[in-house]
Amino acid sequence: MRVAYKYEGETVGNFKTSLTGIILAGLLLSACTSSGSGPGKVEDTLGVDPNQQAGQQQSGQQTAGMPEDEIQDPRMYCPNITLRAGTETHDVYPDGVKKEDEGAASKLRYRATITETVRDCASANGFTNIEVGVAGRFLSGPTGASGDFTMPIRVAVVRGDEVLYSQLHQVPAAIPPGRTNGTFSFVDKAISIPAPRQRNIVIYVGFDEGPYGTP
Repeated sequence: MRVAYKYEGETVGNFKTSLTGIILAGLLLSACTSSGSGPGKVEDTLGVDPNQQAGQQQSGQQTAGMPEDEIQDPRMYCPNITLRAGTETHDVYPDGVKKEDEGAASKLRYRATITETVRDCASANGFTNIEVGVAGRFLSGPTGASGDFTMPIRVAVVRGDEVLYSQLHQVPAAIPPGRTNGTFSFVDKAISIPAPRQRNIVIYVGFDEGPYGTP
């Protein structure tokens, strides 16, 4: 079962862009649903190169093995993905500048925005294996420049107050010379939880400034 969500909107500090897929803070719109089977489903939906994706997994992270006898049933429960308000964008400023500082908007280096999430579920041996894909766009701000950077994206699976899975990923991105914008994508394949007996699981995705190594 594969389900994709896309988000739309537009805002970047005190300047405007024409990029589609940028979302306003707090806006959460479900736009399309798709399903399928076979390996690489999430990557296909997000347009991720599986070879490139392999290098984006956080160092030391164990990837959940997907058994050959896993079953993909379109009727099975696949938890929804939720973006908490305020976690769908990530702003980076020069060292020493905080978002709440006066005039900070004019010093913004770049803003990254999550525009699409995808999840795919399969059952095997009493467990539900989940792949979560995240895609988005980033824009240079008034003080932005080309170069490489990383974005902190957390994927968490919770049941009420119980955290079943939580991982903070360092997702690489780059602004090529002569460009002021770009896209990013990431797939977390390490989620494996006991098959839920009730439909009370939520997958949270969003930017989290860390620190890294925290649950």
